[in-house]
Amino acid sequence: MWPACGAPLEPDRDPGGESKVLRGLPGGYELCVDPDALDAARFEALADSGARALADGDPRTAEQAFLSALGLWRGDSVAAGDLAALRTEAARLVEARRMAEEGWHAAAIAAGRHAAVLPALRRFVADHPERESARARLMLALYRSGQQTAALAVFDEGRRHLAEDYGVEPGQALRDLQRQILEHAVPSPPDAQPVVTSSLVGRATELATLTDLLTSALDGSGRIVALVGEAGIGKTSLATAVSDQARAMGVPVVWGRCPDLGQAPPFWLWSQVVRALAALPQAGESGAAAALNGFTPGPTATADHDPAARFHAYEAVAALVGAVARQDGLVIVLDDLHAADRDSLLLLRFLATALPASRVLVVATLRPYGQLPDTVAALADLARVGVRQLHPAGLDTAAVTDLVRARTGVRPPDADVARLLARTGGNPFFLTELLASPGGSAPPSIRDVVRSRFAALSPAGRGCLDLLCVAGRELDLRLLAAATGQPVTEVAELLAEPAIAHLVAEAGPGAIRMRHPLFAEVGHAELPPSRRALLHARLADAAADGTVLAPAELAHHYGQALGLGREADHLRWTLRAAEDATRRVAYEDALAHLERAAALLAAGSPATARAELAVQLHRTALLQITVGVGSDAVDEVCVRARELLTLAGPDADSRAALWTLGELAANRAEFQIAEDLGGRLSRAAGAGDPLLASAGSYLLGAVSYFTGRLAAAEEHLSRSIERLREVEVRALAEQVGRTPPLSPLNFRALVRSLRGDAAAARADLAEAADLAERTDDPYARGNVAMFTGWLAMQQGDAESGRAAAERCRAVDVPHFTTIAEFLTEWVAVRGGDLDRCDAMRRRRPSTLSGCGRPARSPRRRWPTRAWSPATARRRRCWPTRASRPRSTSGSWPPNSCASAAWPARTPTTCAWAPHSPRHRVLS
Repeated sequence: MWPACGAPLEPDRDPGGESKVLRGLPGGYELCVDPDALDAARFEALADSGARALADGDPRTAEQAFLSALGLWRGDSVAAGDLAALRTEAARLVEARRMAEEGWHAAAIAAGRHAAVLPALRRFVADHPERESARARLMLALYRSGQQTAALAVFDEGRRHLAEDYGVEPGQALRDLQRQILEHAVPSPPDAQPVVTSSLVGRATELATLTDLLTSALDGSGRIVALVGEAGIGKTSLATAVSDQARAMGVPVVWGRCPDLGQAPPFWLWSQVVRALAALPQAGESGAAAALNGFTPGPTATADHDPAARFHAYEAVAALVGAVARQDGLVIVLDDLHAADRDSLLLLRFLATALPASRVLVVATLRPYGQLPDTVAALADLARVGVRQLHPAGLDTAAVTDLVRARTGVRPPDADVARLLARTGGNPFFLTELLASPGGSAPPSIRDVVRSRFAALSPAGRGCLDLLCVAGRELDLRLLAAATGQPVTEVAELLAEPAIAHLVAEAGPGAIRMRHPLFAEVGHAELPPSRRALLHARLADAAADGTVLAPAELAHHYGQALGLGREADHLRWTLRAAEDATRRVAYEDALAHLERAAALLAAGSPATARAELAVQLHRTALLQITVGVGSDAVDEVCVRARELLTLAGPDADSRAALWTLGELAANRAEFQIAEDLGGRLSRAAGAGDPLLASAGSYLLGAVSYFTGRLAAAEEHLSRSIERLREVEVRALAEQVGRTPPLSPLNFRALVRSLRGDAAAARADLAEAADLAERTDDPYARGNVAMFTGWLAMQQGDAESGRAAAERCRAVDVPHFTTIAEFLTEWVAVRGGDLDRCDAMRRRRPSTLSGCGRPARSPRRRWPTRAWSPATARRRRCWPTRASRPRSTSGSWPPNSCASAAWPARTPTTCAWAPHSPRHRVLS
């Protein structure tokens, strides 16, 4: 078999030849690879090289070595999974990476590049606050960047962390550095040494096109290329890149820039170009032509107006361009062409006709020009002579990753890249400015750009943009019109004005948004608080029908207008948002909305108490799904629910509270209380509400099981199932996350198995699986898989346990993944691998509680003793007879404890399952 295994590793090896990579040895195989083929080995070699260079006083070489080492990493950690043999190595590599990062920081600071390394240092110290050496480097870098106060604040933050978490003071070295900073006695930094910069990021396609056009022009086919895009997108950087290429080839390059100040002087753009061309030696006599007097400094002739003078000037410029380009070619860059005067545009149109036979490449950069008639006419005319337009877009995910890595030296996490991309739209200018800004806030450079553009708007136009900033998303024009109180046609005309058009972008038919999230962020921050609250309220009122904005958005907007007396609206939409999130299975969002609603409902009257009680019961149901019924959060909410049940008065409908509190009592092994509440719920539900009646019987069945009355348990659970079958599937789906889930079929399967009816147990699980499919509930599917695992443990069926573990793992939810890990360990123990007993025991507490800590009742603790290696080696881990469920006859049913580890308390895991929405067993 082993030659076949080695074939993919050595595809060129002869079939009968000896493998040099995979070698067969007695008892196994040996994989032989060159150390350089392992990225871990290359990383360590580069890191060691950087450490040696730093120790030898060569920080620049050290920095490059550390950056190269860190560049080999993908992600933030080593995935060792459950392989115990790899965990030590994984931990060692992670620590080695941290040491390499610290080495890079030290090298950069030693090279005088403290400002460049500041963002990475901030993140590192935030992630590893206990590392004093990193904190010292951050303090030093801040001080050398002129931020003494910030440096001292970093020291104070570290001292608080050490005192609160470890009860110690900072080390002597850190205290000495603090004293030096206070006394301004820190040694002066060395002169900054530039680090090698990377090429233009994310523009390989555009740069290749420009290179091709440059080559074509130098071969005698002159061209014009227009780089069209929003401010900061990288047009000028691309023009600079192709200019650098041309200079490296010995090609002269001249630039002309248009001031974006409104009315530019005539021929302003070409005046710069002509003066630069005339100064070149290649210009010869063409640079002194009298017709060029209007483009050069000094007084112009005062001759009478000559109608042909313009054309003479055009011809003189064309002759000058041709003369300069004749020997080595020529590149002319016209930056910000959208701001050019009409005369400059006319001259460009004239020159374009002569370019195809020249060695000239004209590169023009301009913003979107659809609202500029003169520019539109010029580009349309140029199209007839073959102008090429390139439209650089925002950088994609890979390019943003490369840009951040080039700026910081570390590959950023994918989540950080996604946030930067969403915030900037991939605009390179915004990205670089944000990366240089402490804390990631919008830097002054961006704020000033947005402020200047907003200041140029009319009051009506500014009102529209203020609403877009408040919305933080795209808006339908009709909604925007309703919120501003203007006709939709007037709003559309306002948004088409040139001053506004470059700040917004079309988001679909009849929809508009701010061109960049940063524009909206800065615009929102610039609004006075009172106006901001008013705009939030106006927007919410205009969308109060709920058809455009989601309930969560409306709740947010009314929440921002609480100072205007919109508390009732905020509460109403917060509750609707919780319902909407629950329906979408977004349970964490639903909990956040319910927590806000509970804070708004201070129980001052029975009516308010009843409203808050409904909120707290909804929270309880969701918390049982997300963090488990054994969590402190569930306990706290249920304590509050008990208080509210008293405050709500005798007329309040208490059935939902009986259900929720009864389940909590059962899960806490308060069986007498649970049985009492279950009985009250059954009587209160009567014949009219099958769901509540099913819940009451379910409570009684669960209590009967855990108090050893298996016959009574089956009777109650069967009655619960009968009533549950009366409920429509759609109605069951609507209860997910709103009331405690029901799982009588799954639970009865365990009871029937204990009573010796394995076939009936399997039938119950099959029906539960069918119900899960009909309700399309992934958590219910996971619950069926989990109960199948418990049934396998009851029956000692390792193969069924293994299959159940795979099904739990396939649900891909943390709770069921934990269950899968536990079942996998049990299967191994059942198969005779007694060394896995400890691993199985370690899985137990988190499995039971669903929140990562041991449960509290004695009934939750005995399995720890049952699963000890000493007990397991007796081949059966029998619990004490007092702690096992008994049949009503007092004797044990056949095959009730055939497993190597009996899960007498294991069925309660479903009750505590953080992600089991409907089919859950009460403990």
